[in-house]
Amino acid sequence: MLLAAIWASAATSASTQGEGEERVLQGEAIFGQTCAVCHTIGRGVLVGPDLEGVTGRRQESWLKVQIQSPSVHRAQNDPIAKANLEKFGIPMPDLGLTSQQVEAVIAYLGTARTASVAIPAQYAPTLAIGVLAIVGITLIGLIVGTKRVEVRP
Repeated sequence: MLLAAIWASAATSASTQGEGEERVLQGEAIFGQTCAVCHTIGRGVLVGPDLEGVTGRRQESWLKVQIQSPSVHRAQNDPIAKANLEKFGIPMPDLGLTSQQVEAVIAYLGTARTASVAIPAQYAPTLAIGVLAIVGITLIGLIVGTKRVEVRP
């Protein structure tokens, strides 16, 4: 009996997790098609603000309205929407997304990771070999490549 309850709970959890991953993938696709023209995640400002960590800075209810119909925030003189308009100079358009699409985008924004700006570890040996090659070639050129010039009166 206990084993059956554990099995059912695990199956429900796995299907919910699969649905969550599917929703994040759907949100990523929607972001790429509609949002990435103006926004980045951790890559800096384009036309609109960088959205890195936006789900931690803003309430989900605010994000839903801002993504689905930002004109509502402008009509309400929302201070955040007003500050963004002043800073970026272009109002965010109403994109015509459904509630499910907006929720998928928010799910994606909550899980999106920024790419590392540092040099990946796999490139370090290649970089070191390149630097050593340049130094070696320079030293060989300085030692072997000296040119003797005769000066005639």
